[in-house]
Amino acid sequence: IILPFHLRWSGDGAIESDDKNMRALNCKLLEIAPCSVGILVGRSTIHSDSFIRVAMIFLGGKDDREALCLAKRATRNPRVNLVVYHLAPKEHTPDMEYIRDNEALKHVKKPHLGNVSYQKVIVNGGPETSLLLRQIVNEHHFFIVGRTHELDSPQTVGLTTWIEFSELGVIGDLLASSDFESRPCVLVVQQQVKETS
Repeated sequence: IILPFHLRWSGDGAIESDDKNMRALNCKLLEIAPCSVGILVGRSTIHSDSFIRVAMIFLGGKDDREALCLAKRATRNPRVNLVVYHLAPKEHTPDMEYIRDNEALKHVKKPHLGNVSYQKVIVNGGPETSLLLRQIVNEHHFFIVGRTHELDSPQTVGLTTWIEFSELGVIGDLLASSDFESRPCVLVVQQQVKETS
């Protein structure tokens, strides 16, 4: 399911509407949906005759792997150019999540994939992640990100305190922030929440 974000912006970047009911619905669906859910923060207009520059921000975890699957599917359209930014900490703990993440990234790491490229960036803490996003935010028309990350994720340390819209997660909230003064669309993806019995 892809849901619209509750805020809408006008062409000049001002907030045009704020639908509180839509926000409540989005938050409820994130809790109970029997399938993966995306929230689309729509801001820019992409001309139908232009190439679409898509960025996928990958920190790791199930939501990022789901977002990566969607990003790879988007590249079936030859007009889509995808850059996967793998934001990695200096040191890794080789647990099962790390192994799953590497398996998911294996395809995009291959050279000569045409419209797909991979960039691994070592970041030490939230401020470096924020700085990188500020540097690349206006290079792309569209961002795809996972919603949730580990609470102690070294890539987001210091950022969780400033989240305005928890339904977007740390990275999605940062990209949608008015402080960024950016225009790209952002799709925030949450993998299906499985019931435990």
